[in-house]
Amino acid sequence: MKRVTQSLIAKIAKTIPLALIAMLAGCGGDDAQPGNPGEPGGPPASEINSLNISVNEVLFDSGIATVNYRITNEADEPVVGIPSATYLAAQLLPQGYTNAGNASQWQYFTSESCSSSCDGEFIDHKNGKYSYTFSGAFDGMNDVSYMQGATQRVVIKVGGDSLADGTALPVTNQHFDWQDKGSEPAYTRNLIEMSSCNTCHNDLAFHGSKYNEVETCVTCHNVDKVSNPGNVFAPMVHTKHLTGFPVSLGDCQTCHVADEALTENMNWARVPTMEACGSCHTNIDFPAGQGHPTQVDNSNCVACHNSDWTKSAHSQADSDAVLGQFNAEVVSAELVGDAVNFAVRLSNPATNEVYVDSADKLNFIDDLRVYANFGISVDYTTRSAKSIKLQDTTPLSGSNGVYHYQISGLTLSADPANDKGALALQGKLCSTESMLADCADTDSTTTIKSSHQYFSATAITELGRRIVVTNETCGSCHGDQQLNYHGSRNDLEGQCQLCHNPNMVADATAANPAASTADYKHLAHTLHAGSRESYPDINYPGNIGNCAQCHTTDDADILTAALPLDAAVQPLAFDDGSFTSPASAICSACHLGDSANAHMTQQGGVFKGTEADASAGTESCATCHGQGAAVDVLKVHPIK
Repeated sequence: MKRVTQSLIAKIAKTIPLALIAMLAGCGGDDAQPGNPGEPGGPPASEINSLNISVNEVLFDSGIATVNYRITNEADEPVVGIPSATYLAAQLLPQGYTNAGNASQWQYFTSESCSSSCDGEFIDHKNGKYSYTFSGAFDGMNDVSYMQGATQRVVIKVGGDSLADGTALPVTNQHFDWQDKGSEPAYTRNLIEMSSCNTCHNDLAFHGSKYNEVETCVTCHNVDKVSNPGNVFAPMVHTKHLTGFPVSLGDCQTCHVADEALTENMNWARVPTMEACGSCHTNIDFPAGQGHPTQVDNSNCVACHNSDWTKSAHSQADSDAVLGQFNAEVVSAELVGDAVNFAVRLSNPATNEVYVDSADKLNFIDDLRVYANFGISVDYTTRSAKSIKLQDTTPLSGSNGVYHYQISGLTLSADPANDKGALALQGKLCSTESMLADCADTDSTTTIKSSHQYFSATAITELGRRIVVTNETCGSCHGDQQLNYHGSRNDLEGQCQLCHNPNMVADATAANPAASTADYKHLAHTLHAGSRESYPDINYPGNIGNCAQCHTTDDADILTAALPLDAAVQPLAFDDGSFTSPASAICSACHLGDSANAHMTQQGGVFKGTEADASAGTESCATCHGQGAAVDVLKVHPIK
């Protein structure tokens, strides 16, 4: 920092608080000797799992900015001796400043770094407090003029290295926005929280994992920094999500989650621009008038695409309204020989009324099916669940909204009196905008949210198959039951397993057998790992080793990816009649190769053996990899 003389302090004493004068005086004296490093910050951090950066202030001297900040650990203890840092600076041009209709945009000033040497001047006050003075005035940097009154930003990046004693420092970014040389800004461009990104991406970070905050990304990814317009933040992010996005591209609020704490949260609907909209609507050339009336700039966009229209066109409001008028539920079930007799009630939650007629007489039902399988103790007994279409079936009996049906031909397990089965509902409703409609009058359909109901030999039951994933964990990426497989199956928690069960077989000649079977656990793992040849566009956005991204916890609060496996997990079956033991089959889906297979075999694993050998329970994996063991799978995977 430039030395501040006593005479200068005297001149500004009338306008600066005493605490600040003391700090400035501590930076140096007119005797040219090092100044007082400042007040003690408390005992230094002894353990560092996370870093917190708090910017106290930004001071200006002849247009040159000095940032004073403090770094602490998760216990708010000062971290002393940070060896390196990066400092970014930018300013925000307000909405409409560059032209009518244009969105606000960041202008990049500079990026400066400190390690063995510094671009500017750096001070470690040895108490968790630090100061950095930029190498020059922002005005003119990167050919950008400093604007008085505009919102300014500085980003501080630290971590990724170690303290002198070897303590590793996690990467941390922190931004600080201000206005008029230090005051809190009246406006800033905060559209999205990083936590929204990380519902899918885990700990998203770029450029060698150095930058992990949206506010950092936009500071550089703007027209004044990047040479390729496609690398401006909004168009770049939209374009990257065009392929493999796990929900509808039209649902902007998957990423732009409604959050009143973000002042610009509704920017996506309020400020339509060719740049943002065109990055998803790639078939449109606005200036050429292809696919849309000619638009040479953004000045007229909002005339047609006001915020209400944009929200309506990019939301699930109509679908939600339709779904709010219909509910199907199983209200009773019991085994009768190899059949399940069950009753279904159809109702209108919007009016709290029960539909008096059965499904075959309701003209707004396009498709309503019930699937059944039995034998939860062995993850179901039949390769494909039995089903009936209620819209094509006359009920066996019933009245006033509760109607009885039967699904026969179930394969029962060895002890059906003490086992359970499952019924799953799926379907589509005919609709016009937000209302149910006669299917003869419309081609528009809305997929219902599928559901499942467990049953014992005598009654429906809440408890059934173990819960490994939930619609909520899947929904962190895929939305609330929006991923519709086979047209209308979206209950990922309990429906899919009725057909995708261990009766599905793997290709005995496949290099990775798990990627060739449709058994649910192997299907889900290999789909997300991108190892299934028929799904080349799946690009899992998180860390594939983070089991907690999809798995839920059990009643004991243990992640369901833990060993030992549930006793219901069956060996992996092959089309040549051989079998691989359960834990070995699951682990070898990711841990490929002869050495991995040899390790599992040494611990009792069976690869492509007889069904008896693969089911004998010889695997001792849990001895080392079980809960609390030396290499517990929950410890060695990057679970967060």
